[in-house]
Amino acid sequence: MSKPENREEIVVNIQPFEDLTRETIENSIKLIDYFKFNLIYLLLISGKGLDFERIQTYMPGDDTRRIDWKIFARTRELMVRKFKEERTFDVIIGLDVSNTMLLGTTNHTKNQFAALSAGALSFAATEANDNPAVAMFSDKIKLFLDPENDFSRILNVLSDKNNYGGKKSWGEFTNLLISNYEPQSILFLISDFIDTDVNKFLPELASYFSKVYGIMIRDPIEEKLPKKVGRVYIKDPNGNTVYLIDATKVAGEYEVLCKREIERIKESFHEAGQLFFKVDLKERFDISFFKAFGSEEVELS
Repeated sequence: MSKPENREEIVVNIQPFEDLTRETIENSIKLIDYFKFNLIYLLLISGKGLDFERIQTYMPGDDTRRIDWKIFARTRELMVRKFKEERTFDVIIGLDVSNTMLLGTTNHTKNQFAALSAGALSFAATEANDNPAVAMFSDKIKLFLDPENDFSRILNVLSDKNNYGGKKSWGEFTNLLISNYEPQSILFLISDFIDTDVNKFLPELASYFSKVYGIMIRDPIEEKLPKKVGRVYIKDPNGNTVYLIDATKVAGEYEVLCKREIERIKESFHEAGQLFFKVDLKERFDISFFKAFGSEEVELS
């Protein structure tokens, strides 16, 4: 019998498909109204792709966001606005699955939180009759899906551990997005943005897609070192270099640099006219995600 090949394997702690499906749906139900609003606000507020047709009496099952509250205030009757034609969005979810996303010091690793985030957004998009797609990347393209209203297909790829691990490279990924998806699409970028210069790709993406949302997933230890740790070995996630550091001595400088880096990335998104959300792993997923999306002032006109 031949001796098995000796190679280093990356252990990916990703939820089983059944658990991911259940948790995604449970969280999505809590968040669905909020995310549907964010995903289609360009249509509802600016009226792009919509031609007003008539006002009619509200019936159970009608979209409550179409209620004309001015008429209600005047007549106390619920009336809804109807439109002749509605244009759906392609919602592209770019998911960083590189080695830096495998860290986890809480109940979830970053890649688990990222998978739940992508699942919740996909669920919201399908509920809004939009067409979600997922593109997963590290130093190579793991896979990319065409936009389609198929939530189960996306859950399958999110829960496949073979789609996780590798170094991080944004260049090929940026080219793939622009080459394969329509400029009218809305793009979500889910990453820890570690070892990333967003200014090398964000301006190009922002000028191509109708909207780009940055979603940062960071573990608490990536913002503040625990107290009284002492000397520890750390390894570069994208290389083989190992460092011995005294965590107590560098803790203050480390926290300052982390905050500065996060603020720099946020400012880059704002300078490009885009939105940026940071998700905290210290709390339950639905609470953390809702707080993150409530942290930005979303312009609706």
